Amino acid sequence: MRKHIGQVFTPQKWAEWLINKWDIYDAWCNGAHICDPTAGQGAFVLAMLHIARNQGIPITSERLSRLTIIELVPSHLDQFKRNVQLEFGIDFPNDQVYCQDIITEEHERKYDILIGNPPWANFGDLPTRYKRHIKPYFIQEGLVANLQRTLLGSSRVDIAALVLKVVLGKLLKENGTGYFYLPTSLFFGDGAHRGFRSYSTNCSKKSSDIYRNFSIDSVYEFTSTKVFKGVKTAYCCARFQGDTEQKFPVSYFKELNGKWVEHKALPFKNTSDPWRIVQNLDELSTNKTLYISLTPEQKPRQGVNTCGANSIFIFDDKPSHLPDEFVYSLVTKEIWRQHTLTPQKWILLPYQRKTGKPLAWEQIQQNDTLYSYLLSFQDVLQDRKGTLLQSVINKENWWAMLGVGTYSFAPFKVIWEAYGSKQFIPIVLSNIDGQMWQGNQAMHAFIPCWSENEAHRVKAALENPEILNLLQQLNGAGKCNWAQPGKIKKILSFSEAENRSLGK
Repeated sequence: MRKHIGQVFTPQKWAEWLINKWDIYDAWCNGAHICDPTAGQGAFVLAMLHIARNQGIPITSERLSRLTIIELVPSHLDQFKRNVQLEFGIDFPNDQVYCQDIITEEHERKYDILIGNPPWANFGDLPTRYKRHIKPYFIQEGLVANLQRTLLGSSRVDIAALVLKVVLGKLLKENGTGYFYLPTSLFFGDGAHRGFRSYSTNCSKKSSDIYRNFSIDSVYEFTSTKVFKGVKTAYCCARFQGDTEQKFPVSYFKELNGKWVEHKALPFKNTSDPWRIVQNLDELSTNKTLYISLTPEQKPRQGVNTCGANSIFIFDDKPSHLPDEFVYSLVTKEIWRQHTLTPQKWILLPYQRKTGKPLAWEQIQQNDTLYSYLLSFQDVLQDRKGTLLQSVINKENWWAMLGVGTYSFAPFKVIWEAYGSKQFIPIVLSNIDGQMWQGNQAMHAFIPCWSENEAHRVKAALENPEILNLLQQLNGAGKCNWAQPGKIKKILSFSEAENRSLGK
C-alpha cells in the first residue's frame, strides 16, 4: 500500500539542528552506519550531505555506503535521488535506498544510528484497509492487548509509537542509538500509549516472545518554536538508547523564553504511567494520594459526543421548532471566560432521562416535529463512522450519540474545562427550566451529583490546589489531555468512605 500516511516533512534546517544537537554527523564521519527508516524525501540524509559540503569534507562512495533511507512512497524516493543529483552532482547508491513499509516488510540490515521523523497519525485516523493490515503488529509490539482494544480507546495510539517499536527492535545494532522527532503524547498520553512505555520491543521476526529493552535518556520539547508549520500536535525530539533498561529521572528540556531549561521527567506512579515534569525533585514531596468520596455512578465523564454530527444536534440559537423537553443548554467557554450562566449554545438529545438510552422510534414518531427533523438527516446520521457508534446504529438507533447515560441527566454536575486549558476551575451547574446542562465532547469533563449539597462538597474537594499542581506536572497545560476524566481518575483515589474524603 502506498499512502501518504501521517506524513510531516522535516525542514532541512531542523534536520540539521537534530543532527548537530547529538553529534550524529561526527559519528558518521567516524564510521557509523546511519539509517532513516521513514525517510520521506530524505531530509536527514540531505542534511548530512550539506553539513559535509559546508565543512569541505569529500562525499566519497565509502561515506555514502553508510547512509541508508527507507520509505513507503516511491515518488518520495525518486525526488530524493533527483535532489541529491541536482544539489551535489552525484548519484545516490540504489542499494542504499529501500521502498518498504517498515512495519510490515522485513529489512535485513542493522544500523548503529537511526534518525528521522516517524509518521504522526492515530490508528483511528488511518485508511480502513491499512488499519486492517497493521492491526496484528500493534499486538505483536505490545501496544494493545488484543484486536478489540484497537477498536476502542486504544484507537488513539499514534502510528509513530508502532514505527519506533519496530525499528528500535529490528533495525538497531546492539547498543545502538536513535534520534527522532515525535509527538509528546507518547510520553504523556494515558491509556493509549501505556504499551509504548513498556520500554521494550519485539526484536524477533518469528517469535513474539523475544524482546529487547530501549530507554529514553533526553527529550527536548518545543513550546514556541514552530519546527513543523501547520502542525497543532505538541512535539519534541528524543534520544533513544538500545539494549538499556529505562531509568528515571529523564533529562527533559522545555523551551522557555528562547532558552532550553532542564527539567526532570518521572512516571506518575507506575513505570508505564504518563510522565510528570518537575524542575526540582523536591517538588515531588507532595506525591501523596488524594481521596474523594464518591459512589461508582459518579466517576468522571466526558461531555456528549455527536460523532461528527454537530451541525445536526448543536445550535447557536435555541431551536423553537423542536420540543423543549429534548433541548438542553450546552456548556461553552463563556461560563469561565465571562462568568455567565446564560446559555450560548444548545444541544438536542433525543434520549430517555430515566434510562439514559435513546428514544425508541415509536416514541419519536409521537412528536411530529422531532420525527420530521431527525428523518430529514437519517442518511447522514447512519453514515457516521466509529466502531462503538456503529454498534448502536446497528440496533437501529441511528439518532444516538456517545457519552450519554443516566449521568447526563443528573440534576447537578461538577464540571470543568478538560481540553486546551491551563486552569482547573470546577463549577456547579444545575439546570435551566428543568433542563440539565450538558458538556461538549472532550472539551469538558464532569462528576454527576444528585443533590446540591453533594455537588458543593465535590466541588470543594476538587479545589484542592494539589490537583492543579499535579495536572501541571503531567504536562497537559494548553493541550488536548489537560484534565480529561482518565487523568483525573489517576490523580484521585475514589473511596466511598466518608472519613477519607478529600477536603474534609
